[in-house]
Amino acid sequence: MNLIDYIEHLAERHVDIRDKADGHIHFLSSERVRHTSIDSVLRYPAVIVDRGGGFDYGGSPGQYTKVREYLLFIVDHVADTSDYAGIDRALSRCESILDSFLNRLVDDRRRRLLRLSFSLEQVEVEYVANHDNQQYGVMAALQVEEPYKPINCKELFT
Repeated sequence: MNLIDYIEHLAERHVDIRDKADGHIHFLSSERVRHTSIDSVLRYPAVIVDRGGGFDYGGSPGQYTKVREYLLFIVDHVADTSDYAGIDRALSRCESILDSFLNRLVDDRRRRLLRLSFSLEQVEVEYVANHDNQQYGVMAALQVEEPYKPINCKELFT
């Protein structure tokens, strides 16, 4: 299971989100839905996952990895952009939801339910504000190491 599938699975089960429980969309991914449809289909609070700027190869001889970067957004909607108390509540709520996602990710990794290498120390988080769509929340940059799967090159080159 890759990280995007894992986050979607968590969104379906999170008590504040429950992606499919209310019949609305609370989860978007750059792999599945175009970002141009955000304001027309998304319900709040919402989880958005985007592939970051790329990937690197890492590891050691015999144990190579692909280090991928993902951006995880947790956003809420505040209708009045001058409602500073509402914006503060939305930011706190999104931060709490992010904490629960990251804690679950760390715990599932520790219990070996997830075959990804992940370190909480490498996560950078910023508050985000999209005034045009009235979205406020947090964005976490996650670096995840996936086991590198070598391919049989004999059949690919003549």
